[in-house]
Amino acid sequence: MIRLRRRQTVSDVMTSRVHVARPMTPFKRLVQLIEENKISAVPIVDAQGVPVGIVSESDLLLKERRRELESESSLLHPRRRRQERAKAEGVVAWEIMTRPPITVRSDTNLAQAARLMQERNVRRLVVVDERDKIVGIVSRSDLLQVFLRTDEELRDDVLSTIVPSMLLSAPESVQVAVRWNVVTLSGEVDRKSDVEIFARMTRELDGVVDVVNRLTHRWDDTDVATVASASVARSFRGI
Repeated sequence: MIRLRRRQTVSDVMTSRVHVARPMTPFKRLVQLIEENKISAVPIVDAQGVPVGIVSESDLLLKERRRELESESSLLHPRRRRQERAKAEGVVAWEIMTRPPITVRSDTNLAQAARLMQERNVRRLVVVDERDKIVGIVSRSDLLQVFLRTDEELRDDVLSTIVPSMLLSAPESVQVAVRWNVVTLSGEVDRKSDVEIFARMTRELDGVVDVVNRLTHRWDDTDVATVASASVARSFRGI
């Protein structure tokens, strides 16, 4: 039985050694954590290790803008302005952090994690386990690592998993070429529907940038009339 390659999940690319702080961690200590560990944000966790917020560099930088925020007024985003002023006055993590943190389960696939980042317009996600305890942090750059897979790796994946699963006989009828993680499929398959399935399965492989589908088909199984004629012909041959 052919097994398709397991899709990577957040746990495969996340940073598992996470520097965290508690709600009452002082402002200066937060700055030290970011500077000493060359990170851009610190998750804030409670006594059980459950994330309750996150403090980013941008949150801390609001302290430098205290006077500006006090004198500045905006009718367009009054709520955001109030939040920024409150953070600028904060002295401990609880007063500065963004909450609630945007979290993701460690078994989430990379596409879902990327979608969540885009939808929420954030640069990182706090990773939690089934008990909602922090187990890591995943950034945009972490999710992009999958596209560093080599052309040879991707070609081998297609040839060793997708082609055998689709073509039980004559797998050599499909050729696969990969350049800059763009996969080109060529050759001939039996049905028109197989052409689309091949392309979809290949596109879903981790690390594939795009698929150029040059596959041809012997017969159109999406044409109801054609399928019906073929079925009738088979019935007559069986009499």
